Amino acid sequence: MSFAVAIKKVRRNLSDYGFGETLRKALSSLLGSVYLERTYRIYRRDLRTGKFAEEATPGIDLRVIGAGDAAAIKDIENMEEWLQGAVKERLSRGLCVAAFDGERVVGFNLVAFDEIYIPLLNMTRRLRPKQAWSEQITVAKDHRKSGLASALRHRVFAELQQRGFRFLYGGTLLTNIASLKSASKVGFRSLADVRYQRVLTREYRTYRRIKHVVP
Repeated sequence: MSFAVAIKKVRRNLSDYGFGETLRKALSSLLGSVYLERTYRIYRRDLRTGKFAEEATPGIDLRVIGAGDAAAIKDIENMEEWLQGAVKERLSRGLCVAAFDGERVVGFNLVAFDEIYIPLLNMTRRLRPKQAWSEQITVAKDHRKSGLASALRHRVFAELQQRGFRFLYGGTLLTNIASLKSASKVGFRSLADVRYQRVLTREYRTYRRIKHVVP
């Protein structure tokens, strides 16, 4: 990560989380060079049945963007530092639904096909045919708690279903309660937890399937 990108990330964390949480994240990053441990939950949405109607969010336009949407891509990369310079290439092997407030992108859901990389697990995997992976969903701070995240999800579900996809997978840290609740709200079903550990340069991953009780 470049110095400019790192500064941008610190500023965004300060805006979103405040000084205390930003400091905690910075200290965690420093300690992570020696020892790191996290648990990542993977979930799945079945797209084979049902219809996914686009949810109306007043004043917001949802649409699939392409490699030629330079202004939208720039907005997206400014919202998520890890995507700097990478969105256009990702669109060649996936899709992105963006939410526009006028000309400004205020939210997006980036989806990958075929091969995926999960940064939080430092892991690359191949998807089976008709499977997709939700790489990133982000809503601008001033548009949160408005239902926009759910609207983005449903628009993506509908687009994938139309293209013949059967499942959409995704994941987040087990500590990210807000993201887990958001995913559950739109019908994602938890599949497994992956415990990731790194000691200096050695990595370990432990998988635990989540069993669901049939009523």
